[in-house]
Amino acid sequence: MWKRIGALIVKEFIQLKRDRRTLAMMIMLPVIWLVAFGYAVNFDVNHFRVFVVDQANSEDSRQVIHEVEAHEEMSVVDRGTEQEARNALKYGKADVAILFPKDYDSIAKSKEQQLNILVDGSRLFTAQSAVREVSEVLGNIQKANMKELRQNIEERFTGHEVPEVKLELPADSPLAKLPPNVAKDLQNKIQSQIRAAMDERLEKQKNELKDQFPDPEYMAAKVEVLYNKDLKSVYYMIPGLMGLVLIFITTFMTALGVVREKERGTLEQLIVSPLRSVELILGKLLPYMIIATFDFLLVLAVGIGVFDVPFTGDLVSYLLMALIFLFASLGIGLFISTVSQNQQQAMQLAMMTLLPQFILSGFVFPLEAMPEWIRWLSYLMPLTYFLPISRDVFLKGMSAWDHPVALAMLAFFAVLFLLVATVRFRRSLT
Repeated sequence: MWKRIGALIVKEFIQLKRDRRTLAMMIMLPVIWLVAFGYAVNFDVNHFRVFVVDQANSEDSRQVIHEVEAHEEMSVVDRGTEQEARNALKYGKADVAILFPKDYDSIAKSKEQQLNILVDGSRLFTAQSAVREVSEVLGNIQKANMKELRQNIEERFTGHEVPEVKLELPADSPLAKLPPNVAKDLQNKIQSQIRAAMDERLEKQKNELKDQFPDPEYMAAKVEVLYNKDLKSVYYMIPGLMGLVLIFITTFMTALGVVREKERGTLEQLIVSPLRSVELILGKLLPYMIIATFDFLLVLAVGIGVFDVPFTGDLVSYLLMALIFLFASLGIGLFISTVSQNQQQAMQLAMMTLLPQFILSGFVFPLEAMPEWIRWLSYLMPLTYFLPISRDVFLKGMSAWDHPVALAMLAFFAVLFLLVATVRFRRSLT
């Protein structure tokens, strides 16, 4: 029995050796994915771009800016007005904005002295990390300031003893000859005046201390989250999930659909028909495009209607961008079908291209948290360009035209994948 099993094992190894593509995938793919995903799977953003609005221009504000610049995970990229800071966040030129009001005080006692922080809620994990890091810097500064304040108060009260008051009259004093009841009234009046003076002094010191101590309500910076005020994860996920769902469906649908015809032999029947190769390719591709467009409109309606994700941007440019993205996805599927001999190979190749897009595109894990060399891999994937456009159009009220580079890259991928796939498809037909 073992001899027969051994022979079968040898036969399987021989087949695997002949199928070098599958063998290479089985050996190399786990290592590549482990290394790439090991670096990419990270929610913690390690570097933040800070926009500073310094209306105070005081020693306190300069101290905070100095600490931010000295922080290894933050860098001040620009300074300007509050409106410029909001624009920088809107167009992704900064991750967080720090606003110092005109009356800013590191030991804030009123709302007018409170520090303000602006973050972009459409980039959920980046916003959370940025608020955490800036709050840590401010917390360290406040600890140092409170320690200094405590030392000042201790030094102020050191050596300030309340003078002792004695109301006993000397025996040779003229007042000693006064009748006892008059002397007692006089003593009471003197004591009353001294007590009033001491109370007034204590009240004055109390008010001075009150002015020096901060108000806990305004000590912490006021955080304003833009575009996703409640930091709802569903607002962050749904616009990206639409792209992920579509690229999975279109890639699998196209790749398996064409390969299935190869296996059934119906593709050869089409080849011998009067159809030209271009007509055949368009005839194969357009039905998938129509179904994919319907799928897109369906998930768009579900995202807005069921999950209540606000759509605040330009619908027309968004639809055009989505069509370009679908062409790129269909091109990937068609290309996979041209290099696959059967449905199993097509599924393997589709997974090999789609899983990295799930991990590396920024759909879940922020691109800012990835090492630079991993980020370059991300830029080779269409979903990486779809996600920021989709989230900005949904939540920021922007247009797809506000992302000319991302839009151009999607168009480039659509043309590239369709061109390469068409050339290979025509070769396989001829």
